[in-house]
Amino acid sequence: MTLQKNRIWIIFILGFCLSTSTFGQTERKLYVGKDSTEAVMTFDHEVEMKSTTAPTQEEALHHINQQVLHLFGPMGAATYKGVPKGNHEITDIQISRGKNSYIIRYHYVGTIVLKNGPTTEYEITLPVNPETIYETGLVGWKNPCTDSHYDMEQYFWYFWNPKNQGCRLKEGRDYKRVTAQIQRLANTKDTYPQYDRLVDDSGTIHISLLMGMDNPYLDPNPMNSTDINASNYRAIRNSLLRLGFESLSTWSKEQIFSIATPRPKPLPYVEELEKQDQKAKIVIRLFFGPSEMDELSQTFHYFFKDAIENSSVMIYDGHSGLGEYLDLERMEQEEGFEMQPHQARYQIYYFNSCSSYPYYNSTFFNRKITDSDPKGTKNLDILTNGLSTYFYVLHDTNLAFIRAIDTWADGKARISYQKIAKEIDSGNLFGINGDEDNE
Repeated sequence: MTLQKNRIWIIFILGFCLSTSTFGQTERKLYVGKDSTEAVMTFDHEVEMKSTTAPTQEEALHHINQQVLHLFGPMGAATYKGVPKGNHEITDIQISRGKNSYIIRYHYVGTIVLKNGPTTEYEITLPVNPETIYETGLVGWKNPCTDSHYDMEQYFWYFWNPKNQGCRLKEGRDYKRVTAQIQRLANTKDTYPQYDRLVDDSGTIHISLLMGMDNPYLDPNPMNSTDINASNYRAIRNSLLRLGFESLSTWSKEQIFSIATPRPKPLPYVEELEKQDQKAKIVIRLFFGPSEMDELSQTFHYFFKDAIENSSVMIYDGHSGLGEYLDLERMEQEEGFEMQPHQARYQIYYFNSCSSYPYYNSTFFNRKITDSDPKGTKNLDILTNGLSTYFYVLHDTNLAFIRAIDTWADGKARISYQKIAKEIDSGNLFGINGDEDNE
């Protein structure tokens, strides 16, 4: 479910060159995972840069970040899978002259999510030169060192693995294995969604379930479409009906345009379902349409804005574009609006897409920050996936989360985040951040 564009580099060049002794002390947000924890990872390494002139500190830092971005591929394919959070800091940069190149040494410290297993050391793999690694791996017009479907240089950092069959990259010459030090961080225990705070003044828990199309050029009506996420729409809808929800209506063009005020095309499919439980009424708005960062997705941008500003719960099912498709600043720039969730209202966001953990934690917590809530976690919990996630798991994972809310609203039980994590995780390093200050 992942795609990537070159602009993703910007996520990894924020906040560097800080003292490592204070790493994570101000922004640390605790974590829940089924069989994984967060860990602080540190290592010292070097990167080669082909150049006839010495790089500036800024150029050296950019080249380092191109290299550490390549952590993703091998970590996602390792026996003990992991994923960087993207909050790393680079210090102690030293530049020296090599043969027809420069060698840039540095110290790395950053947070990762890591499957349970190693406790003190973790082996990582990095290219010697990130600018030449893709071309070096080519065999004719194909690169066996990466995913055959995403065999393009701009996607290489996420999918590459020198252990792939037919990959001709050589250890020592093209890539190096590095033993990093890790310090496991304990998961939270016995924490719960603040179910009662999800209920608005009208006694309603409003859930926006936004389902992005896999292929935006197929039929946008999920009741007939052959799009792979359309089958999920139908399955989720049928399961909700079996849980006692009733379909209120399929939205008209004018109802859609009440949110997507520029009246863009194509029109999505929008339907609302409702259930009156003992403690609250639950209204679920199902949205189905294109969600990529292009002109076909303008309507989605407006519904996404409405969801994060007005819904108690926002669930996104679709491609992540490795962070690009839900890039708030780019959406705001392209659509000419501002997206600001109510900072005093408690909400839960579930980014049920590929590798959402590195991209959607800090971005959305930052929108909730106030003087009394410097981490932005008091009124927001975020559910993410660490690794690639298949469309076929979306039905079960969504329903596990919605059932927990429905179970509480019906007065039957209060289900913990730890139990929710066990039910949702599908081997994709599912986790929850922001629950540490839940009452």
